[in-house]
Amino acid sequence: MIKQIPITNDEIYELSAFAFQFTLAPEEIEKKKEAKKHETVWGWLEGESLAAKVHLIPLKTRIHGKVIKTGGISSVATWPEYRRKGAVRQLLIHAISEMKKEGYLVSYLAPFSVPFYRKFGWEMTINEMQFTIPMERVPKFKGITGYVQRMKTGEESVLKEVYQEYTKQYTGMLVRDDHWWEHKIFNKKELNTVIGYDAKGNADGYIRYKVKDSKMNIDEWVAITPDSKKRLLQFISNHDSMAKEVHMTLPDDDLLPLFMEEPRAKQEQKPYFMTRIVDVEAFLKVYPFLKQGDSEEAYTIKVIDEICEENSGFYQIHFQNGIHHIEKTENPAEQNLTASLTIQQLAMLLLGKITLEQLYQQAFISGDLDKILKLDAYLPKKQHPYLADFF
Repeated sequence: MIKQIPITNDEIYELSAFAFQFTLAPEEIEKKKEAKKHETVWGWLEGESLAAKVHLIPLKTRIHGKVIKTGGISSVATWPEYRRKGAVRQLLIHAISEMKKEGYLVSYLAPFSVPFYRKFGWEMTINEMQFTIPMERVPKFKGITGYVQRMKTGEESVLKEVYQEYTKQYTGMLVRDDHWWEHKIFNKKELNTVIGYDAKGNADGYIRYKVKDSKMNIDEWVAITPDSKKRLLQFISNHDSMAKEVHMTLPDDDLLPLFMEEPRAKQEQKPYFMTRIVDVEAFLKVYPFLKQGDSEEAYTIKVIDEICEENSGFYQIHFQNGIHHIEKTENPAEQNLTASLTIQQLAMLLLGKITLEQLYQQAFISGDLDKILKLDAYLPKKQHPYLADFF
């Protein structure tokens, strides 16, 4: 039986501690309850016992500049004695249904298994690049204007503004609210925070980091301009008496190696987060398609969603005078179909992870190539998918 569980229920945290192998002191549990007070928890009950659970985090993401209501799925766990009985499957299907009812358009999660979550409609859309750089290879720059200084109490709003500006470079990043900043960012008391300023005194970047065991670990890196990147790299190199190497995670399209005289540092691209489209029709209606003149054009795509049948069907995307309309239609004539996609492929497409042409050329989809190329032109591609957070 599925039941909503109060976030204050200690069983939630006992199951998480067991499943994810950590220990929480009583006072830490109380902090967790405060941090998670906005989350919804659905549990699978066997009698009166909590057998499995899934958390929904209410989020907002910026997808190609458009703020989208997004459901974060996290803390999916089952006690071993209840595993492989279908509890998590039922909880995930329930979560998708509830998200759709509550107006969520997309959903994010960090997978323990990509094949497992792919079966429920999520797909890999966001990668990250992990760098391990010997300190002597961190570039040094002469004549860089501006300065770097440590964040002082009361300057938290500066970080928020810089982060907000940084999100414009990418698609899929969180619109962090004050609760998120307090409990997910500023709660990491062990980190040092420095802010970079240009010659006019405008903040244009920051890093949050710690140095331990001769390693400099960058927890968060934000650089808005090339000069801010150089300024922060120069600051990192100033730790050469304390650290032998630097560890940092950046977007997988970041051009950091171009700034390095010797770029042969360890670079490891890793799949990071998966995305699911919760409501196809609603998402397509608000999706920021590009403007392609004032001509009138229409394209029809078929979407297949094996978990949420309401999403399956034919969608006509009608462009006219710089705006678009979406209509879910009956089965069109075959010659009018542009392409047929799964819900997973549609997520990759609309997040900008891949193009329709690439899917077609690799034989993942079928359709009319001429129409595919024309529809591709309406899809924004300039911003790369990235997520600087974890949950």
